[in-house]
Amino acid sequence: MGFRTASDVTGYACAGLLSLLTLAGCADCKFLQKACPSPRDPNAAAEKPAPDAAYRIGCPDVLEVAFIDYPDRDALCAVDLDGRLPLGDDLSKCSRVEGRTLDDVRAELARLTGVPPERVTVRLAAPRSSRVYLHGPIRGRSRVVPYQGPEPVIDFLKRVGGLPPGSKLNEVYVVRPNVAIGGQTEVFRVDVPAVLIDGDMTTNVPLKPSDEVYVGETKRSVFARMLPDWLGPAYRRFAGLLPDDWWWPLARTRRP
Repeated sequence: MGFRTASDVTGYACAGLLSLLTLAGCADCKFLQKACPSPRDPNAAAEKPAPDAAYRIGCPDVLEVAFIDYPDRDALCAVDLDGRLPLGDDLSKCSRVEGRTLDDVRAELARLTGVPPERVTVRLAAPRSSRVYLHGPIRGRSRVVPYQGPEPVIDFLKRVGGLPPGSKLNEVYVVRPNVAIGGQTEVFRVDVPAVLIDGDMTTNVPLKPSDEVYVGETKRSVFARMLPDWLGPAYRRFAGLLPDDWWWPLARTRRP
């Protein structure tokens, strides 16, 4: 048996650590890739209007209003500071839309124009009145996402790509500051496996305006960021932190 130097021992130790970190948690990565596939463009997905039916309109939300029978009255406008829509003519009689649902506004506009509600369309073109703050999982990076109603937190994370491979499933929290109502801060722990695997929605908290969502990062993902550029991508691929169709030599030229 040959004599091993200190550098050899260090090399073996690093190789062993690399192997352990690669194997540990791979199941979580595969699970997340299947249960929560990330959208091709997370930022675009977060900005795309997809309001909950209970979404409450606020200033300066942008609404798109269309009348099948009166196309000349179609409009794309933002809610004014007084909580009304600047539609003009007899539609100016529309009461405040702030705090109301899209269906409520559609029903009132239909009443003012004398047509059935199904002949009127009111769509949220750009949600701008409230925000949700998403922190992590990669380097604690923060994103400001338009609030689109009391969406369950897991549905929200799936929609905006907030649970990528490398997310720590037992470290997902919703922090509710309650500043607007002068209340105490509330913290809700989200049991991601229970929601996605068991269908237990007990901790799938519906979001409120100004909520903060925190997603932890696995040690494997943290370790990947410490590796040199020539090794990091390969490690991320074998650890399940990159898509299955990723291939190292083509990584720089691969298109979405």
